[in-house]
Amino acid sequence: MSSSFAYRHSPIWAQELLISAKSSLRSTMREGRAFGAMAAEIHKSEWWSERRLRAFQSEKLQMIAQSAVSNVPYYRNKYRPLDLDFEKLEFPEALAKLPLIGKADVRAAGKSLISERKQGPLFSGSTSGTTGAPLGLSQDLAAINRENAFIWRQLTWAGLRRGDRRAWMRGDMIVPATQEKPPYWRVNRAENMLMLSSYHLSESAAPSYLDSLARFDPVVIQAYPSSIGFLATWMLSTGSRYRGISLRGIVTSSETLSEVRRREIESAFGCRVFDWYGQFERVAAIGTCEQGRHHLLSDYSFVEMLPAEDGLFELVGTGFNNLSMPLIRYRCGDLVRPAPANERCSCGRSFPLIERIIGRVDDSIKLSDGRSVGRLDHLFKGVEGIIEAQIRQDRLDTIVMLVVPSPTFNERTRETLQSNARYRLGDGIALEIQLVDSIPRTRNGKFKGVVCNV
Repeated sequence: MSSSFAYRHSPIWAQELLISAKSSLRSTMREGRAFGAMAAEIHKSEWWSERRLRAFQSEKLQMIAQSAVSNVPYYRNKYRPLDLDFEKLEFPEALAKLPLIGKADVRAAGKSLISERKQGPLFSGSTSGTTGAPLGLSQDLAAINRENAFIWRQLTWAGLRRGDRRAWMRGDMIVPATQEKPPYWRVNRAENMLMLSSYHLSESAAPSYLDSLARFDPVVIQAYPSSIGFLATWMLSTGSRYRGISLRGIVTSSETLSEVRRREIESAFGCRVFDWYGQFERVAAIGTCEQGRHHLLSDYSFVEMLPAEDGLFELVGTGFNNLSMPLIRYRCGDLVRPAPANERCSCGRSFPLIERIIGRVDDSIKLSDGRSVGRLDHLFKGVEGIIEAQIRQDRLDTIVMLVVPSPTFNERTRETLQSNARYRLGDGIALEIQLVDSIPRTRNGKFKGVVCNV
């Protein structure tokens, strides 16, 4: 947002009008004609019995598999040699007969994963995933509406109702990275939302952030764990109190939330943290209920669990949302520790319980002006020519970007990375780009996207 000339050269009141206008257009797309019916359906399905959920999953999987083999070139080529009669197969058991796919398969498949029978216009996007390598996907409006319906259900579990005030601290560039004084926030009146920059957090700015939150007094805060966690740690270390009176819950997502950080946030803000797990690929979702337990949402998708090590399981998901570009038996790469199969939550829902989510855990970059910046995958979004990448910081004044290049990496790729870093971090830190053959893994073989040794 702040990259546009009109926005950067407008007064705050005009910037807030521009934010509200853009938000209104986005909401119109996310909450299209089908949204209301979808939202009503999933507010019913959260109370279905295990048997009803299983029947629903079977029906969805049958439809998706038949549609894929009939309409999607990639699956047609993959499945037809298996000589399976998809009309007679019984799901979910039959799913094991189909091959697994991963990020590399999706990248290689390209447009052959798009259905020849599209469900209206397609909207493309990309994510850097867990390794800094961009992954492009397309989805239709129905998929966007259904995804938003599930997110709203999670927000209602956290205590939010339509029209309530909420705060947002999730990576939007609402003020330039070079701005040195508050306010680091803007009001989005279209959604009754206070939007706060996650790029200007520092010990000196923390009191202003907390004051702006208390004055707006949101019912729910949506934030990266690293962003709201920074404020919580500062509050606990200084003995500061949050003075808002309406806060019912904090919804975190996009980063792994450790149990230590969860306790810090809940202690500092005096409310429950509701952690949401999802991915850009939309093949699995895990929500947090009012009792603070993680639930695998079996009305969102069908998830298999591949045994890993130490009692952990890798998530393999088949999404129910997007018939225009379906992902079937997609390996997410993230690990979970499920609760015992016979354990039930006191909230009364039948969704399986998850004890622990092992996803992406990155460090935050430290800047010389005192800022702490987390969640930097934005630097790689939409950038071609990268197989994988990692950001490392060993000195306060410099970050190093290790890049495993693909054959399409060129000088324009390098310039885009430089520009993205300047846009998000400002001019006070040097950036070095080093081309390497591979990225070092941790001792347990995991990839870490950001490593800070400062």
